[in-house]
Amino acid sequence: MSEKVENPDKYFWQNALGASFSEFLWGLGLPVVLESTFVTVFLSYSGVSNSEIGLVGMILSISFAIAPFFSAYFTSRMPYKKAPTIWLQVFPSISIMLLGLCYIFFGKHNSVYPVFILFYSLFSIGLASTVPVWQNYIVKIFTPKNCVRGISIIMIGQNIGKLLGGTILAIFLASVKMSIYNAGIIFLLSGTAFLVGSLCFIITRENKDMVDSSITESAVGYFLHYIKHILNNRGILLYLLQDIEFNVVVVTITFYARYAVDWCSVPISEAAGAFIILLFVGAVSANLILGFMKKFNLKVRYAFIKISSVIALLLVLFLKEIFAFYVISFLLGFSRSGRVHLYGPLVKGLSGLDDASPYYAITPFLMLPVSAGLPVGAGFLLDMLSGKKAGAYSVLFAVLLMAVILTFVPFLKLKFPVEHGKEIPKAEIL
Repeated sequence: MSEKVENPDKYFWQNALGASFSEFLWGLGLPVVLESTFVTVFLSYSGVSNSEIGLVGMILSISFAIAPFFSAYFTSRMPYKKAPTIWLQVFPSISIMLLGLCYIFFGKHNSVYPVFILFYSLFSIGLASTVPVWQNYIVKIFTPKNCVRGISIIMIGQNIGKLLGGTILAIFLASVKMSIYNAGIIFLLSGTAFLVGSLCFIITRENKDMVDSSITESAVGYFLHYIKHILNNRGILLYLLQDIEFNVVVVTITFYARYAVDWCSVPISEAAGAFIILLFVGAVSANLILGFMKKFNLKVRYAFIKISSVIALLLVLFLKEIFAFYVISFLLGFSRSGRVHLYGPLVKGLSGLDDASPYYAITPFLMLPVSAGLPVGAGFLLDMLSGKKAGAYSVLFAVLLMAVILTFVPFLKLKFPVEHGKEIPKAEIL
């Protein structure tokens, strides 16, 4: 049974190291399955179209828009969140292990895509259910003054794992030929790392949550209560508008690898390996820089993220050389990880709630038109303009660049929470 901890700072390193080791193991497998060039390269090898690749991103987005609400609701009355945080991670772990086993023992070229969609959908639902509970848990086990520092350590662990996992993946792909069987081995090992990593949360300690007793009715009542709370929160609405940039970065990562292979003469092993390595070098850099820039407020730190996205897309549009490929990989990793790094404490601060799980659960639902529409729309655009060859990608990346530039408008209007020694200010409610 979870124990009540009077002073979370007393267990800071126990919590930070326990959670970071868990994230290190998850990081080993994430380069294979999440926002992954490996998935794009593997499906391309299997003869899948851009539209079908875009569908993979849409499945992930729909899962993140719907599943978190249910996990947040069913854990909302639990004063302790450690057990559900662990068990919710087990389900997606097993889903990826089963995908790998199917490819190893039953893999056939004509069934690759349907099997992938089945198990990736289960993985997406499981991971999406985990996220709001996990995000709330890693924020609650630290005091506000140590929250960003603690999450920095956790994310450094995850990104070191991603870096090592990407390196191992690159070496593996350089040594063996791409095949369904070899892909199955990669998925199986990734799922196993996820499963072991999930159990590492056992050593962390948590405080008892202040359970929101104002919501005692059905799931519908819970949803309506908090969606009204969010829609009346000017700060979170501005944050979501400027956060469109994050979805743009994810779409860029999804299709840039294929563009680099087809039109920039980048070898497949580089696109599935070096790209991932540099992506996570950028991620580790973001966590080190953004987590320990105590002289700069959160808004200045977030500005670094957005500027790196703009520079990356400009380089994608105008440079095709291999050195540009490396720089772009680094900048996309910096941008994506920087946003993930600051997302938890920012949303909690803007929510003004002790348990911010409802915000973590419902905000993806509000962003569904963007998060699901962008990858599918990008895939259809590329297929529709396929006659233009490399020009189709130029059109896509130009549109994405314009979208990022437009997100600076709500970003500049947003009043970011200020980090004080004792607390983060309450939400700005309309």
